[in-house]
Amino acid sequence: MFISKKVLMACFGWLALSASGPSNATENGAIAYPIGVNTIMAGAMPGPGDTWLQNYTIYYAADAFTNGQGNSAVPGFGADVFANAVRIFHTWDVEFGPFRLASGIVVPFMNTDVGTVFGSQSNFGFGDITLQPLYLGWSNAEKTFFGFSGVDVFVPTGGATSNNFITVNPYTTFTWMPVQKLDVSGAIGVEFHTKNDDTQYQSGALFFVDWGVNYHAFDTIPELTVGVGGYFVKQFTDDELLGVAYQGGFRQQGFAIGPQISYGGPNGAFGVKWQHEFATENRAEGDRFWFQFFVPLRAP
Repeated sequence: MFISKKVLMACFGWLALSASGPSNATENGAIAYPIGVNTIMAGAMPGPGDTWLQNYTIYYAADAFTNGQGNSAVPGFGADVFANAVRIFHTWDVEFGPFRLASGIVVPFMNTDVGTVFGSQSNFGFGDITLQPLYLGWSNAEKTFFGFSGVDVFVPTGGATSNNFITVNPYTTFTWMPVQKLDVSGAIGVEFHTKNDDTQYQSGALFFVDWGVNYHAFDTIPELTVGVGGYFVKQFTDDELLGVAYQGGFRQQGFAIGPQISYGGPNGAFGVKWQHEFATENRAEGDRFWFQFFVPLRAP
């Protein structure tokens, strides 16, 4: 059985994983946003005139693709996906009332191994490039609540691991520190997809929430946090093939939760996360393992 390039992309942002029927592959389960990424200090951004290099490495393993009732729908389904994405994130040294202005770009590459009882396929290549032309950053006077908002645009690269359609993703991030040792971080947004002209398939729009709760548990190591994080995703318009709702709309849903740990200071930070997926519908179900870090880029 042929497994399409979309089989690479609904497992988690930058990488999608579409269900494959017994005779052909389809593009359902699409999501471009890297779901689950914004769970640690999500509202943080570089200072005015500063630039960060951020790196996100993820390994995803799934052994089921569920149907609309949450039951396994693809016999022998399995996926192993490795991805790495590099982001350059810059805050402009200008004033815009109470806001800060920032921009970014993300370039991912990935290796995928996906199979069913009908066959398997491996691919390696660049994923879709994320353009982040303008963010508005903000904070309260006490610096206990801060974040940024903007619109990301995922541009297809046309390779074996590309979605082959444009995605527009307005969202906002936030970090709230209600007490000195605790922070709550996350992101809320929606994404919309253009039609894949090669297949005449259009993936439906969806709503997502990333969330994380992190605690500075050790007075002797104040930079270290331990916590829990995850996500929720819910599709709210139908998938369409040739202008007609595909398999009743094939609307996806999914949850994830798991532990996370981070360590950070003025010279950079890193985080390690495990997110276990459950209660999925019309998408892959598995486990995500993250390692992410950032370092400031400073002139000599």
